[in-house]
Amino acid sequence: MSLDDNGTDEADARAGEYDAAPMPASSDADKMSVVESLLFVSGEPLSAGAVSETTGFDPGAVREIINRLVEYYEERDGGIVIREVAGGFGFYSTPGAAPYISRLIRSQVNPRLTRAALETMAIVAYLQPVSRGVVAEIRGVQSEGVMRTLEDRGLVKQTGRGGPPGYAALFSTSDKFLERFGLKSLDDLPGLEEFAPDDATIDKIKRSLSWELEEDIGTAGGWSPPEGPEDTVEGGDSVEEVGGGPDTGGPGEPERDDGVTG
Repeated sequence: MSLDDNGTDEADARAGEYDAAPMPASSDADKMSVVESLLFVSGEPLSAGAVSETTGFDPGAVREIINRLVEYYEERDGGIVIREVAGGFGFYSTPGAAPYISRLIRSQVNPRLTRAALETMAIVAYLQPVSRGVVAEIRGVQSEGVMRTLEDRGLVKQTGRGGPPGYAALFSTSDKFLERFGLKSLDDLPGLEEFAPDDATIDKIKRSLSWELEEDIGTAGGWSPPEGPEDTVEGGDSVEEVGGGPDTGGPGEPERDDGVTG
């Protein structure tokens, strides 16, 4: 027998150990340990049903165990908790650690969603199911590239069409979107009224737009409003977004952003 054959046999034997039926968890402590381990190693939230199917434990017992684990980690007051997200349960860091985790992630090579991608995803989240055309109309630029990026990353998915074959495809958010943003369901999305401007901001906007009336009155008397900076973006308006650069394309032009930044 060659060394390669011997190594292969040993590997197969080790794999067979894990494929064999697991030892039954007899005590409640053993069952809790198994459930805790599954939640820890899973790359996505696990539902009580999925845990029950994997372990063979009674579904009611699994839910009770998960509730006890949730309570235990809350009382422990440590750096991690178990949260219910996207129809399942998983381990997550506590909110107080968020600034430090954010600093760590920024220091690592990790593609992040651009402002354009987040903007597009927000439109999909609140208006779903929605077509690319509606997203483009709201944003003022075509968004095929960003939508493809969100699809590739599993954050949005096609969920049908707006009519018979040939109609525009409609898109909605996915469970991965819920997981990424820590939401149990779409009902947990913050209400749009929370982002509405207050009375002072509305009044400021009205005052900034009042030049239109002044122009009508002043032009008759020989007065005209001062000219603003010349638009240097070819083919459309240049609107600088807070916290980001201007859109590189005008309304109706292809978006020049793949939705990811390094």
